[in-house]
Amino acid sequence: MVAKVVNAGKEYKAGDTDITALQASSMELYSGELMLILGPSGSGKTTLLSLFGCVIYPSYGEVWIDGIQVNKLSEKNLAKIRLKKIGFVFQKFNLIAPLTALENVMMPLILQGFSEKEAKGKATSALEKVGMGNRLKNLSNDLSGGQQQRVAIARALVINPEIMLCDEPTASLDIESVSIVMEELKQLAKQGKAVVVVTHDTRLQPFADRIVNVLDGRIVDKPEEEVPFKNKSK
Repeated sequence: MVAKVVNAGKEYKAGDTDITALQASSMELYSGELMLILGPSGSGKTTLLSLFGCVIYPSYGEVWIDGIQVNKLSEKNLAKIRLKKIGFVFQKFNLIAPLTALENVMMPLILQGFSEKEAKGKATSALEKVGMGNRLKNLSNDLSGGQQQRVAIARALVINPEIMLCDEPTASLDIESVSIVMEELKQLAKQGKAVVVVTHDTRLQPFADRIVNVLDGRIVDKPEEEVPFKNKSK
């Protein structure tokens, strides 16, 4: 086990009303496993991913990463956890347009303090692992959607994180690119990473080792289970 949330939930205020984005939830992440978090838009699945990604603090409950209770850390220390232990892959790729594929993948290493030579070597190796070794000098605008997503995976992979968190990584891709990207993520899981994919696309289920369904702010046993959404007024 590399991470867990224990009775963790998230609420936001909208005027005098507390909006529950995620009800008290407990879940564990394991190395060597590709897990899907399935649910419709607004179900709370991205909130759950954000807790594991140390992007937000829970309103209550605990978040543990590699044996550390991270919800008690400062924002500065949370940023260090994200930089060293967690790789992020986003739906819109979030590549920096003026930079080449190689420069995009080098960026997190430069932030960690690696020399330019070391960063270039590690970034080249990461791009080769996802089949992009022949596109090192291409700008992101010169790459297809599937190629941009593979560069984004290489950028997340280059820091050798224990956890890979992917938020709708295939939503903007054609069917062929979906299979390529999911196979890459599956291989990362086989190499010992804990890979989590948030999606509403049930076609990704064959790639998963484990599936968690989220509906109306809570984890449910079955995707068709109907759970009333609850707001708390004060």
